Amino acid sequence: MNDDELLAQLKAADPASRRGAPQPDLDRLLEIPMSTDSQTRPARRRLIPAVAAGLLIAAGGLIWGVTAGNDEPPIATPPVPTVKLTVGSGVAGKCRALEVADLQRLPVAFEGKVTAVTGDLISLKVAHWYRGGPGDNVEVQAMPEDVLTLLGVDFKVGESYLVSAANGQVSICGASGPTTPELRQLYEQAYAG
Repeated sequence: MNDDELLAQLKAADPASRRGAPQPDLDRLLEIPMSTDSQTRPARRRLIPAVAAGLLIAAGGLIWGVTAGNDEPPIATPPVPTVKLTVGSGVAGKCRALEVADLQRLPVAFEGKVTAVTGDLISLKVAHWYRGGPGDNVEVQAMPEDVLTLLGVDFKVGESYLVSAANGQVSICGASGPTTPELRQLYEQAYAG
């Protein structure tokens, strides 16, 4: 196929040529870039670094102007308070199997790792809030025998627990305990969305 045949095929496929539109003057269109003075382009290229340098100087001046005279110390954000819970005392009763609906009624739920057990105070670092919060730390106040009797949990430093609460008291009957796949699944179902 030669150039003339290719040009004929292109013209046949071009919708503009079928509607009777005027054909472009290819010779004139090719002549324009070939006859343009190539000496005008470098002047435009020299302008770009000058504009960039001017913008950098202006940005530096703006930053200096905003920060100059700002001798005041930064405003400290108040620390997030520690959430405090208790384990109620009382007689342990019989509990039914924990259900998702039981957890959904509880306004506080989180997963945390025990950082310290000191006397009757258990400190946990929150890894994830399911509901409630917003503190990074939770302290549970309880006598060790109440924790074992009511929760059936022996909190150990470095271990992870799922804890729920209502009215400032840790939930009993299996709603709080060591992190297990089964308990985590109940928490995720209860607090999804």
